[in-house]
Amino acid sequence: MSLPKFSILQDWVAAQVSPYRLKHIQGVARTSVRLAQRFGLSAQKALLAAWLHDCAKELPKREMEGWIQKAGFRLDGAEKKMPGLWHPHAGAAIALKKWGIRDKSVLEAIRCHTLGSAQMDPLAQLVFVADFIEPSRRFEGVEKVRALARKSLKEAVLAKASMTVQFLFEKRMKIHPRLLETWNQFLIGK
Repeated sequence: MSLPKFSILQDWVAAQVSPYRLKHIQGVARTSVRLAQRFGLSAQKALLAAWLHDCAKELPKREMEGWIQKAGFRLDGAEKKMPGLWHPHAGAAIALKKWGIRDKSVLEAIRCHTLGSAQMDPLAQLVFVADFIEPSRRFEGVEKVRALARKSLKEAVLAKASMTVQFLFEKRMKIHPRLLETWNQFLIGK
């Protein structure tokens, strides 16, 4: 994506989200670029995925559904019952349908940033982790995951999946099977 078009995309995202969400997106973008440079991945793709990862987070449910349908994406049975998990798919749909982004790794990174995936490529792993460790995140254990991310994306993916499962378990919230699949796959891959 050319620089002028990327600037238009940034302005559009900024207009779609709250100041709080924008600060988070900017933090994920900075973190994604640093991780991309550290691990020899495309900083441009990382930046693009980071800017779009939460672009649909604050959209009404019906609007998210429309974008998901327009892109021909499918929600699994568990996701249909958990609207909080729709925004990654809606964000990828916006990337595809509004911005013409066809790069599979960028779309995957956007779609996988919340639950991960057992088959995540390195760019998706990077955005999955960056979403968790960006500078405005403040919770017990985040520094440990930040340190892991400087050494190994896979270890940081495993730590994020583990901490997220533990958090959901303690709050007695539903845990999507794909998060457990992510945990299992990255644990096996150790």
